[in-house]
Amino acid sequence: METLAKPHTLWPTRLCVSTYNKDAKRSGSMGKEVKITVEKKFDSGLFKAACFAMVIGFPCVAGAVTWAVPGLWEITLYDGNHHGGPINWGMGFLAILLSGFALYPWCYSTLLFTWSIWGKPNKARAAEQIGGIHLTHFGLIWFWLTFVGPGVYLWWGGMFGIGMEPEGWYWALFIPALALSGIAVQGLFWGLYLLFRGTPAARDHSETQSKLENRIVEQATKSGEVVTKPLKNWWEE
Repeated sequence: METLAKPHTLWPTRLCVSTYNKDAKRSGSMGKEVKITVEKKFDSGLFKAACFAMVIGFPCVAGAVTWAVPGLWEITLYDGNHHGGPINWGMGFLAILLSGFALYPWCYSTLLFTWSIWGKPNKARAAEQIGGIHLTHFGLIWFWLTFVGPGVYLWWGGMFGIGMEPEGWYWALFIPALALSGIAVQGLFWGLYLLFRGTPAARDHSETQSKLENRIVEQATKSGEVVTKPLKNWWEE
């Protein structure tokens, strides 16, 4: 004999609707409202400064282009007799110096745009990036002094037939050419390293600061305390 299942009786229930506010939530243990305000990454002040530096950069670059820099580079590369090659060493030094000065506003503008969008780093990292811009410029001058000045470019050209007929005796200069080439790129290497990577101490400081901010948020959420100040560096005030 089959047993029929008893039909379920549906009883009226009360519908409870709750809202969630991401800026304020209740602590289960303390019953207090927790309000956490996190500082936004975008910085309008730095963005305006970046736009100002970009505008200043236009006349600097335009003046350099229309005034003398292209002519200096033409003289540098094709109108000289440095160590028997076509390079004009003195004009090249002046061309690098003026080109760097003309591009400084745009370099700073790019850096400020990056900070305004992705957030400004700590003081140590910011100083490294600014120093990296200037060290890169100096690195180009240093490269010109130590690689082009002694004629190292001709040594490599004579060994491998780059821009000139290869001659066997240039291979006797292989070790000096390698050593001077390594010395010549030091300024460029460390300038770009500081600009894009930075020292471990400065990077660790940023990571520690981020972890500390997250810890403060976590503790405030658990204890039910109210955090209303921006989290970035507020403990230093």
